[in-house]
Amino acid sequence: MLHPGLPLKLTTNNSLYRGNYDSKVISVDEEEKQLIISAPLQNGRLILLPVGTILKVRPAGSSEDLGFQAEILSRTFQPQRTLTVTLPHAISHSGRAKPQDGSQAHGHTARVIAVTSGKGGVGKTTVSINMGVALSRMGYRVCLIDVDLGTANIEFLLNLNPPYNIAHLLNGEKSIDEIIIEGPENLLILPGASGLDRLANLSQWQFTRLVNSFNKLDQISDIVILDTGAGISANVTNFLLAADEIVVVTTPDPHAVLDAYALIKTAAQKKEGLQIKLIVNMVEKASDEARVKLNLLKACQDHLSQPLTYLGAIPESKTVIRSIREMDPFISRYPDCSAATRLQGICSRLIGTKTKVEQEPEKKGLHRFIGELQKLFNASGE
Repeated sequence: MLHPGLPLKLTTNNSLYRGNYDSKVISVDEEEKQLIISAPLQNGRLILLPVGTILKVRPAGSSEDLGFQAEILSRTFQPQRTLTVTLPHAISHSGRAKPQDGSQAHGHTARVIAVTSGKGGVGKTTVSINMGVALSRMGYRVCLIDVDLGTANIEFLLNLNPPYNIAHLLNGEKSIDEIIIEGPENLLILPGASGLDRLANLSQWQFTRLVNSFNKLDQISDIVILDTGAGISANVTNFLLAADEIVVVTTPDPHAVLDAYALIKTAAQKKEGLQIKLIVNMVEKASDEARVKLNLLKACQDHLSQPLTYLGAIPESKTVIRSIREMDPFISRYPDCSAATRLQGICSRLIGTKTKVEQEPEKKGLHRFIGELQKLFNASGE
């Protein structure tokens, strides 16, 4: 009989998650045919099993015959880390939860979106964080990776103190499960990208470890957002060229617009067929938004033959400034403010735009991204 506090042993049908995991019953919902259990641990380490994973569940110390099959329906991180799984004879085979916008979450590979800007100070990282939270609210499993190799600051803006970053993964000190931390509203964060600029010099062992780790990240993510550095250095453009799509953030400031155009021009000259989208941040007047939208879209089409998809604008807002001081995403802290409302619309349009790789499933996902990234770093010599 399942009851709160009962220790459990879990195994999975997923080749990426071999071994036995420890858990316990938190509560039983007979009406919904669901079981709430604590997030699984292996040797005291948290294991991020994907939604949709089929589990074999049995009371700790019991024989295999007393186990039953269950499916992970959802995960929560607050106020405690738990999994919701099906009770015996209630397997739904539904996979992950359907996103709230009515569309289907992607299959087995993540959509890789690089968020960038031509210059610093335009709110790129704030946009990345709030975009991640908004997409998570829409039902997508989102992982935010800080790939600003100069001044990685996502953890600072969210008042997080991660003990490890991706350098520990490359050095073989920690696994990706130990590095990933939980941010606001189920947003997963892969901290501090110090080490990714070493891709050109990775040993075969390190590269294999990185690919295997990102394959695992593919299993637990629908969308991966890369918060890149600003400017046109190879350390920035390599991430852009390897991603499935690029979101450029600018403000109406003429210098920011000029730098955004220079960034787009540099990327477009390096690779054809890029999927580039535009967000105008810190807008005070509708006329400023219209001017930037018209000028950038026209210049890119006329002079670069590079089409842009316009996603929208985020207004200048005191609530955004306040949320940054409070180290909390504005879409969480002030969900009814104009900036939050506009950002939600931007994310809906972003999800509604199809990428070229979605028409070629074998060419998407984090395995492909890491392979492309290594080639680019090798070619640039950085």
